[in-house]
Amino acid sequence: MNLRLTKRGDYTVRAALALARAYPTSDYKKIREVAAEMDLPLQYTPEILGLLAKADLAEARAGRDGGYRLRQDPAEISLLAVVEAAEGPLRTERCTLSGGPCRWEEMCAVHPAWEKATEAFRESLANVNLAQVLAVDVGLEAGDYTVPESAHRRSLATGRSPAKRTRAAKRSKRTS
Repeated sequence: MNLRLTKRGDYTVRAALALARAYPTSDYKKIREVAAEMDLPLQYTPEILGLLAKADLAEARAGRDGGYRLRQDPAEISLLAVVEAAEGPLRTERCTLSGGPCRWEEMCAVHPAWEKATEAFRESLANVNLAQVLAVDVGLEAGDYTVPESAHRRSLATGRSPAKRTRAAKRSKRTS
């Protein structure tokens, strides 16, 4: 089963993380800054930030000092809200048994179990806030977060994820 985000969802979570990093200063982040910081396509970033604004998670301000910022503390924004801003409601909208017709008109026999699993997944994302996700991201960047053996992108040679190496390399290029 594939529980991955679409590119749109991925970009939206990354953009929200960039805004969460800037939250303590209350500064607005320019579209180009968010795109560069999170390695997002510049031409797609306005749409992504617009999704966060439409979901009332971020606000935009025009002008030289404008940009985007979160509307509230990252600790008050659930990961579920960010994901659903991009992906829409995370719930099954069609029969889980996609190989053929359901035996019953209203629902299939798998529906109750699938609905329960979907609700547990939604609840799990709702119980994680953007500040917690940011803390993991900051820890990964600093090398202070222990990457579990089960991490799908773990590099056996270095013990660091490719994403961390890429972002760390980009940041060192910017600071040099």
